[in-house]
Amino acid sequence: MKKIVFILIMLFSINVYATSGPIKQDSVISCNGVYYGNHGNPVHWHIVEMHDNKWVSVSKEVEIPACYIKEVNKMEKVTFSKCSDGDTAKFIINNEEKTVRFLAIDTPEKDTNDPFSKEASNYTCNRLKNANEIYLEYDSNSDKEDKYGRVLAFVHVDGVLLEKELVSLGYAKVAYIYGDYNYVDELRKIEEEAKNSKIGIWNEINLGDKEEEIPQEEIDNPLENIIKVIITILKIIFDLLIK
Repeated sequence: MKKIVFILIMLFSINVYATSGPIKQDSVISCNGVYYGNHGNPVHWHIVEMHDNKWVSVSKEVEIPACYIKEVNKMEKVTFSKCSDGDTAKFIINNEEKTVRFLAIDTPEKDTNDPFSKEASNYTCNRLKNANEIYLEYDSNSDKEDKYGRVLAFVHVDGVLLEKELVSLGYAKVAYIYGDYNYVDELRKIEEEAKNSKIGIWNEINLGDKEEEIPQEEIDNPLENIIKVIITILKIIFDLLIK
């Protein structure tokens, strides 16, 4: 009987406490008197309790807490820490250094031969270094973090959305849209203007995507080309007949 009880307890514990790794300690929020934390890939939530000075899961996976949606819609003032590249940087958030991936854009990778990779990286770094105020804006239609643990946010520098500046200068394209994010329509309009003006990366792309020119002799002698095609077809038919 004791063995049966022990097995039942173990099964219950596994069912209730099973997680795919430890709860992210900085993810815990209080919602209507209940504490929730998340972890995993894809990110999912559990009810948590404090044990031995750590938040641990005490439930199966639960729905995203309603108050979390309200939290991710807010603007948060942060302090710049380090440069990374054109669409990524490090900030101090709640006294902790975190890597932030700018939402809805993609710039050429730093330290590569990709056109405008250095320009994009330098521009972002200079803007952030010289900023008086930086705010992160979290989007309720986006995950709070990506699979690499980077915070996902729009970045406002002295009242200007940095993503818009990067797109308008041709240093970034609109990309990685996985939901109905804020500003996407505006960003796409700005991107279209940059494309039409062949600014930045769009100038390089246009230069690299020229259509192959048709030799002038083919344009001047269309009848000759038709005759060549007919002769080729006749040869194929003849070969089939004599086999």
